[in-house]
Amino acid sequence: MPPKADKLQQIIETVKTLCNRQLAEYPELGGILVQINKIEASLQSKKLTLQIVAEEEKLGQAGFDLLTQIPDSQQAYDIKYDLLPEFPVANGNQNQSVTRLKLVRFLQDNIVVDQEYLLQEDNEYVMGRNPQLNLFLDGSVYRGVSWQHAAIKTTVSGGEKKWVVEDLNSRNGVFVNGERINGSVILQDRDIITLAYPSYKEGIACWYFQQEAVTPTIDENHPYYDVIDCDVLLLVADYKGYQWEKLTSFLKTLNGEKISKYFLLLDLPVTEEEKSLEATISQWEAWLESLSLPYKVEFYPLTLTPYYQEDFPLDFLSKSMQKRYDKFVKAFGNITKRQPENLLAKRLSVKLASLILPLEKILQEEYDELRQKITNLQNEKQSLVGKNWKELIKNALAQVKEDKEKFFKQVRWDLNQAKAALLDNFSRKSIVGQVQNFVDNLKPVVFKKEGQPHVKLAIDSHDTGDVNEILINFIVENLETWANKEWEKVLHLYGNGGLIGLLNRCYDYINFLPDLFPHSPFNPPADLDIRGNFLVSFMTIESEVRHKQDSLPAFVMKSIRSNLMQIMMMATLLFALLGLKVGKNEMFAQVSLVFKRFPFLLGLAVFALIFFLITSYNQDNNLKLEEAAEKLRKEVSSYYQSLSKNLVEKIIQDINIALDYEASRLENSLEVVGETYEEYLKEVEKKQVVIQANLDVLKEREKNLAKEIAEVKKLIAMSG
Repeated sequence: MPPKADKLQQIIETVKTLCNRQLAEYPELGGILVQINKIEASLQSKKLTLQIVAEEEKLGQAGFDLLTQIPDSQQAYDIKYDLLPEFPVANGNQNQSVTRLKLVRFLQDNIVVDQEYLLQEDNEYVMGRNPQLNLFLDGSVYRGVSWQHAAIKTTVSGGEKKWVVEDLNSRNGVFVNGERINGSVILQDRDIITLAYPSYKEGIACWYFQQEAVTPTIDENHPYYDVIDCDVLLLVADYKGYQWEKLTSFLKTLNGEKISKYFLLLDLPVTEEEKSLEATISQWEAWLESLSLPYKVEFYPLTLTPYYQEDFPLDFLSKSMQKRYDKFVKAFGNITKRQPENLLAKRLSVKLASLILPLEKILQEEYDELRQKITNLQNEKQSLVGKNWKELIKNALAQVKEDKEKFFKQVRWDLNQAKAALLDNFSRKSIVGQVQNFVDNLKPVVFKKEGQPHVKLAIDSHDTGDVNEILINFIVENLETWANKEWEKVLHLYGNGGLIGLLNRCYDYINFLPDLFPHSPFNPPADLDIRGNFLVSFMTIESEVRHKQDSLPAFVMKSIRSNLMQIMMMATLLFALLGLKVGKNEMFAQVSLVFKRFPFLLGLAVFALIFFLITSYNQDNNLKLEEAAEKLRKEVSSYYQSLSKNLVEKIIQDINIALDYEASRLENSLEVVGETYEEYLKEVEKKQVVIQANLDVLKEREKNLAKEIAEVKKLIAMSG
C-alpha cells in the first residue's frame, strides 16, 4: 500500500539524511537530492497533477475547458494536456557488459586507483617488468614481479566468453582473492589479483577486476513518461474510435503505478437520438471490458461539442445528457474532497522509489567493498594467529642448535679419523709412509768437501740439490693437498652434507616466514688459510756425513797385516798335506824357489793378489758408503716424519680453529635470527591489535551500513 502524505514526508527526510551522509564520497547524489527536494515541494503544495490525453487537439482543448468550469479545479490541480503518445522503445536488444582492470592501492580503508584499463574482448593483456607489455609494472616499485608474470584474456567456457587470468610460469606466483592459482582461473566481478604475495601490502602489485552489466536503455525524456506522470489521467476520445489501435495499445501498455484515477470521456454526437447513443455507449463499455485492464477506468460518455464549437447553446443539451455531466462533475469533485494529498503521495512515492534505487546500489557496493575488506583483514588475522609462532620459532631454533652440535661433533670425529689415517705408520698411503718411501728412494752421493770425501742423499747421482728443500717441498705439497681436500669434505661431505649442507638445513628450519628472511641469515663458510703453516723457515737436518774410506795402499797393508796369519796357516796346512814339515823361513824359501823356477806363477800370484785386494777394497768402500747412507736415511726419515706429524697437528689445529669460528658465526647468526623473530612477534602482536581495532571499526560500519541498506529497501518497498 502506498504511504500516506505524512509518512512519505518522513521517508523523504530519511532519504535526504542518507544522501547527505554519502554526498562527500558520492557527489552524484547531489542531483538526486535536487529531485528529492522537488518531490518534497510537490508534496507540500498538495496540488494534484491532472493529465488530459486526447486523440486530437480539439478534444484535448474541450476536456481542458470542461474541467476549468468545475469549481476550484484550477486551485486543486496542475492541468496539462497532450495528444496520445507513442510507447517508447528501448535502445539495444540485449544485455552487454563492460570489463575494467584497475591497478589499485589500499590507503587505510580506501581504494586508490593508480591506473585503469577498459578490457576489450579477444585482446590479451600481459603484465610484467617488460616495458613492451601492455600492462607494464615498474620493478623498482613492485617487488617479486617477473619479466612476463601473468596474462588476462578471454576464453570460451560453457558456450560463453569469460575472462581468465593465467600464470606465465612466474617465479613468485599469481594470487586471486588470496589463493595461489595453478595455471589459469576464471575471473569473477570484484576479484582481487595480487602478484608475488597472497594479499595487498606496500610494494605488491594489486589489480581489481570489475564487470558491469549494461542493460538496454530507454530515453527517460520520452513524451510518454511525462504523460503518465500524473495523479489523475483523463482520456478524451471520439465515439467512433473505440477500435482505434493506438488507443487500445496505450491502455494495455499503460504503466499506471503513479496514477490514482482514470477517466475516459467519450465525445458523443449532438444530433444522435438517445437510443442510438445508448447503443454506442454499450459498444464502448463492451470494448473496455474486453481489454481486461488491471486498473479501473471511470467511463463518462458526454457531448463535448459545446466546448470546442463556438456559440453552441448549453441549454440545447438533453436532460439525460445533463445528468451525465452532473455525474461526471460530482465524481471529479469527490477526488479532492478526501485527502487528495494521499493521492499525490502515491505518485511522488513512486518517483522517490526510482531515486532511491541508485542510493541502494551505492550503499550495496560500499557494503560489498566493506565486506571484502573485513574478509581480507580476517584472513590476515587468521594467517597471524592460525599458527603458534612462538612454539614454531622455539622448535626451529632448537632444531638448528641440535643439528649444529651433532654436526661439529661428527666433523671433529671424521677429522680425527682422517688424521689417524694420514699418520698411520703401517700404511704406505700415510704421510709417514710416503716420507719413508721418498727417503728410501734417495741415492747416496760422494763428493769432496774441504778436500775430504763426504756422503749425502740425492734423487740421483747427478743431483746436487739440497735434499732438505726437496723433502720440505714434497711434504708441503702433499699436506696442502690433503688439507684442502679435508676442508672440502668439511664443507660438502662430513656430517651429512658438510657445513654448507648444515647452513642450508638451518635456513630451511627457520625460513617458515619467507618475507622475514628473503636471504639466508647464515654466512657462507670462510676460506681455509693453511699456507701460513708452510711459510715459516723450517729447521733442516744435516743430510751429509764425512766418508771415512782408507786409501788403497793403506787398505792393502791393513789387509795383509790382518790376513797374514791366515795366509801362513793356510800355507802350513798345504805343506802338511804334502808331507812336508817346514818352518816360516823354509816356507818362504820354498815359495821363492818355486817362483824362480816358474816365474809365470809369480805373475799370476801377484795378479790374483792385486785383484783380490782391489775387489775387497771396493766392497769395503761400498759397504761403508751404504752404511753411511742408511744412517742418513734413518736420521732424515725420522726427522721429516716428525716434521710431517707436527705440520699435520698444526693443520688439524687450524681446521679446528676454523670450525670454532664457523660455529661461533652460526651461533651469532642464530642470535640475530632469534632477535629478528622476537621483533617479528612484537610486530605481529601490534598488528593483531591494529587489525582487531580495524575489524571492530569495520564491523561497526558494516552493522550500520546493513541497517541503512535494510532501511533503504524498506523505504523502496514502502514508497512502491
